[in-house]
Amino acid sequence: MSSPTIWYVHPYAGGPGVGRYNRPYELAHAWQAEGVNALVITAAFHHLLDEPGRHRGALDVEGVPYEFLPTPAYDGNGIGRLVNMTAFTAALPIHARRLARRYGRPDMVVASSPHPYTFLTSHRLARRFGARSVFEVRDLWPLSLVELAGVRPTHPLVRVTDRLERHAYGRADAVVSLLPQTLPYMAERGLEASRWYYIPNGVDTHAPRIDAIDSEPVKQAQRWRADGRLVVVYAGAMGAPNYVQSLVESVTLLRQRGDDRIAVIIVGRGEQSAAIRQEIVEQGLSDRIALFDQIPKRNIPALLDACQVGYLSLRPEPLFRFGVSPNKLFDYMLARLPVLFAIEAGNDPVAECNAGISVSPGDIPGIADALAAFADLPEQARTEMGQRGLEYVMRQHSYDALAARYLEILDTQRNTR
Repeated sequence: MSSPTIWYVHPYAGGPGVGRYNRPYELAHAWQAEGVNALVITAAFHHLLDEPGRHRGALDVEGVPYEFLPTPAYDGNGIGRLVNMTAFTAALPIHARRLARRYGRPDMVVASSPHPYTFLTSHRLARRFGARSVFEVRDLWPLSLVELAGVRPTHPLVRVTDRLERHAYGRADAVVSLLPQTLPYMAERGLEASRWYYIPNGVDTHAPRIDAIDSEPVKQAQRWRADGRLVVVYAGAMGAPNYVQSLVESVTLLRQRGDDRIAVIIVGRGEQSAAIRQEIVEQGLSDRIALFDQIPKRNIPALLDACQVGYLSLRPEPLFRFGVSPNKLFDYMLARLPVLFAIEAGNDPVAECNAGISVSPGDIPGIADALAAFADLPEQARTEMGQRGLEYVMRQHSYDALAARYLEILDTQRNTR
């Protein structure tokens, strides 16, 4: 039997030297390691590209073939972005025959959302080529429009998106959810349980580790550890949803209690950076909290290696009832860091594998108590927590494991044809 071919269609695909969202590249790379022919199809212009509009047509991305289909530029979330979505959806059937000649006819076509529009043509392509049609759901539309963006349920965009979502659930050969608690919601909209698969976000377990001891955040962590402090790290976005303010307030409370054992490294960028920096200064916390700008992703592993606990928080949102799959959590686990998990959601990976302590977001005394509890633990106990997290993320979230689950879908579908 010849090697199967998978087309992974993602309107906002990234990858090394391409853009920030690496899942398309990582899955395709892992499929190739299993002898599968993989192709990533994306838009020539989208807002998550490193240099929007730079790439057109075929491109080899570190061994993974990409095709950038022509789409118009846009700015923001207005009509221009809708036009871009429509253009990408329309371009798929136009270029399908050429892609099939160059890369081979697909055995499986995966349409990855954040929106369901692409599925309209990806499903038709799959049927034309006799391939399996898979709908990968990253975001629940139109629920995200209503619950996060505040769009009225009666808005025409919500109604159209709802019909497209139901259409995809009813016709896809398989629906992949990145969140673990979506089956009841999707079943209400026409999805049979046997066609639902949970394949969450992943982490690159093969990335080379680069020594970054000259990095100032790393040197600060090392100085505090040499002083006997327990060093907690937050490395990520600094927006309102990330709720980093809660960590600062908890350290303030620890100082009021006379507990000087905790030091915090914060690395990131966002609209809350200036306010948090000002809070650190006004509260006189510079002796125990150091805030740094965003550092290159390749230097993050060295920073995590220099710290002892990873911190993660999110402001509560109704959509979190379907679960969360934060990449930053998997980075911490890969670095063997025990985790302070300040998120309320339909799942709790940290509690699931006993890799840290979970608290309610915004519970300042609770977060302070958890930080103190980490400081009370023997080093061996924290090491064992970190090891359990590593084993969990390797088992559940390595791209090798996630890619294998997709191949199971392909094999299942082949055997039922």
